[in-house]
Amino acid sequence: MTDIASPASPPAGPGFLRLLLNYFLGGSLLARVAILTVLMICLKVPLAMVGGVISDRQAHQSEAVRNVTESWGGPQVFVGPMIVLPYKRADRAASTLTLLPEKLIIDGEVRPEQRRRGLLAVTVYTATLDVVAEFQIKALREMADGRAVDWTAARLALDLTDPKSVDAATADVDGQRIEWLPDNLAELGSLQAPLGSSGLSSRETIVVRFRITFGGSGSLAFAPLGRRTEVNVASPWPSPSFSGRSLPATQTVDKDGFRARWTASHLGRRYGQLWDSASATSDPSTKTVLESAFGVSLLNPVDAYRETDRAIKYAIMFIGLTFAACLLFELATGTRPHVAQYGLIGLSLCVFYLLLLSLAEQIGFASAYFASAAAVVVQATIYNWALQRRRGPAVAFGILLAGLYGGLYSLLQLEEVALLAGSVLLFGVLSLAMWFTRNLHRMHEA
Repeated sequence: MTDIASPASPPAGPGFLRLLLNYFLGGSLLARVAILTVLMICLKVPLAMVGGVISDRQAHQSEAVRNVTESWGGPQVFVGPMIVLPYKRADRAASTLTLLPEKLIIDGEVRPEQRRRGLLAVTVYTATLDVVAEFQIKALREMADGRAVDWTAARLALDLTDPKSVDAATADVDGQRIEWLPDNLAELGSLQAPLGSSGLSSRETIVVRFRITFGGSGSLAFAPLGRRTEVNVASPWPSPSFSGRSLPATQTVDKDGFRARWTASHLGRRYGQLWDSASATSDPSTKTVLESAFGVSLLNPVDAYRETDRAIKYAIMFIGLTFAACLLFELATGTRPHVAQYGLIGLSLCVFYLLLLSLAEQIGFASAYFASAAAVVVQATIYNWALQRRRGPAVAFGILLAGLYGGLYSLLQLEEVALLAGSVLLFGVLSLAMWFTRNLHRMHEA
């Protein structure tokens, strides 16, 4: 960086003012550090403006996700199947008995895909479930004894939290095909299939088999309605997050996708196998049933807005490290850049985040980070050379800046240990600064 002529004498005025100007415009290292600290505080203004742009784009992304999920389907909870038997109470009010399966086996495949809204890509999925449920009709018949039940109106029911795009043609009930129909009246029951012709009143058990396909986004969960429930899910999505009341008994996650297997018992939930809508103690609320669910969320491992927002949180530390490197170059080369030149370098570091955000929307975060960092490093290196006309220090400064950008990128990839890695990085840089300035007092005495 180029030598600057000695500052002009401060204007005539009070002696204290002249002393203060001489101090800050002079060669005091403490004064330079104070000026750069004030400059860093001023740079928070453009950083805040970039942060506002990030927030606006995140809001735009949320709106795009909402528009897609309104048409395709949101987070899904699969509840079913159940056997529902209507009856009339003594006061002629309509009520229902609901029987849950003794054994419930679900084998599912989740196929993710991208839907675009302008520059934004929204991840949705299509789930295909093969369901086998075994019911003990004897228990339902015993509970129905003495009630005015209507066996001909018995039906099979299942529910989805967002049944916009459902494809389920028929169900197999012990070899008999029955057709699914929409059920818009029941609180739990998006689909129903009539069982009146199945002769339930004289059966001990029935086995129900069917395949259902539906669209959703974000997450897929299952209510453990069986006395014993087993769920197997496979998907090519490489970044699952398992959640809910139960975690998978076994799971495999790699770059090709995941496979997970859950097993659940009726002992781990807050409702029984038989519900009576006329009894507040035996009929659980919809909320209680949904709270018992477990499943998986499809995480987006690299979200451009989230990653850029994380990067800008380290901006002041990054700018401070860059200014510290500039001070070290001052001491090593004997040059003294003007404070305005520091300001331009700081603004360049702020513009990096705007470049990163705009490019990430087009080419992805990793490529955008490399391109933005390379542009700023080349710009700063050329500017440094133009100020000093010395190739060696300019190249060294560029290498140092590139190293800082590389360290920041590594820090952003370590989500769970980012704080630890950042603390170690800052401690290491401070240690290097202490080492390179170990002879500073001798230079000042000389």
